[in-house]
Amino acid sequence: MAKDYQAMATQIVDYVGGGDNVKHVMHCATRLRFTLNDLDAATKNTDAIKAIPGVVDVIVQNGQYQVCIGPDVSNVFKIVEGMLPKTSDASGDVASEGGKKKWSDRFFEVVSGIFTPVVPVLMASGMMGAILTILNLVGVLPEDSPTYYVLNIIYDAGFYFLPIFIAYNAARKLDVTPLLAMLLGAIMLHPNLSAFDSLGVEQLSVFGIGIPTVAYSKTVLPIILGVWLMHYVESFFNKIMPAIIRSFMAPVLTMLVMTPIMLIVIGPLGNEIGNMLGGAVIWMGDNLGFFAVALLAFFTPVMIATGTHSFAFPVIVASITTVGYDQLLMPSMCAENLAMAGAALAVGMLSKDSGKLGESISASLSAVLGISEPSMYGINIPSGFGFLGAMIGGGIGGAFAGIFGLRLYAIASSSAIGIPAMFGDKGIMNVVVGVATLVISFAAAFLVTMVLAKANIKGPSIKTVKE
Repeated sequence: MAKDYQAMATQIVDYVGGGDNVKHVMHCATRLRFTLNDLDAATKNTDAIKAIPGVVDVIVQNGQYQVCIGPDVSNVFKIVEGMLPKTSDASGDVASEGGKKKWSDRFFEVVSGIFTPVVPVLMASGMMGAILTILNLVGVLPEDSPTYYVLNIIYDAGFYFLPIFIAYNAARKLDVTPLLAMLLGAIMLHPNLSAFDSLGVEQLSVFGIGIPTVAYSKTVLPIILGVWLMHYVESFFNKIMPAIIRSFMAPVLTMLVMTPIMLIVIGPLGNEIGNMLGGAVIWMGDNLGFFAVALLAFFTPVMIATGTHSFAFPVIVASITTVGYDQLLMPSMCAENLAMAGAALAVGMLSKDSGKLGESISASLSAVLGISEPSMYGINIPSGFGFLGAMIGGGIGGAFAGIFGLRLYAIASSSAIGIPAMFGDKGIMNVVVGVATLVISFAAAFLVTMVLAKANIKGPSIKTVKE
């Protein structure tokens, strides 16, 4: 039966307190993420929202009221967007209201808001790079062919101009004029910063202070730090400038102050921290071996359920842009997704309700393809033992991935769909290890869940709605 998206959107907006109560709304792969003026107006209707056909669960975390819908979330979002008054923002902008929130909630909210909207860009670019690698390996599309060159631009552009994409999202989260933030990102990528020798200049400098030569393409931390500082600089000039000249003088003075600080101090510092972060991830993978991946895979379901997994994406980006692969976080997420699928299928098969079995099969397939929330919130968390089975199964699959050093070379769905991202310098054996990781995680979670159910072990109780 086709879902009635209009009815879903109408009921959700009504139950969260109406359009006037929605300050901001965005969506990720599976959830509508509301920032509300009055959170209590929605939480009192949580049970009613959960009862809406098509809604998987409701999660209140990091200051957001999140309605988990699954892969159809974009269809509902479009309707919700059209229902909101013009004073609301349906693009993911969350301005600075952090004074009313715990610093931890604000931190995860900002990180999520910066990186979630850019995921489609990195997915498109990363998967294109993975597909081109495969086509080149099988001899279908050689590296020196014009078609390969053109398609490779998709991969290069997505990562090369990453600071500009990040600048836009960071500006919207940190209350900065977005186009000024993008200008700062464009300055960082200007070819004359690295090709100044062709201009007859020995070294670029500002007021006699030399500018370090840093390649900012593919970086994320320098521009985030820069936009954070720009918030204070722009606010200062907007405050002191007379209204009659503010519109043109504040932007000029903001960029005049920010450019040298960015190029001399913040940019090099952020780049060094990013390199250290990427190096730390590689060190963990190389020195902690299977233990690190297994531990992450075991706890990833808990981190997703409690909203503390937002840190993962910037670390993944830092790792891939620094050394060209990730052998820690994405492998653990592959294990988690398939383990969640295996546990959900086991829960369904243990049920005497044919409708529950059908729901479990659908949720399990969704997790195999990269969307684990229907399995997690709709099947495994309510059962208790299914959630614990997914944790243990993920840990087993993660241990296997860690022992054999599974690498993902592009940002892709951590699931069966992400198999192309496993092609890289380790050759076909890396792909074999990756596929085996997926199978082992699924099978282990399925079997463990069956055993837990037979032993009447309920597992942890995970609250998805925080008071």
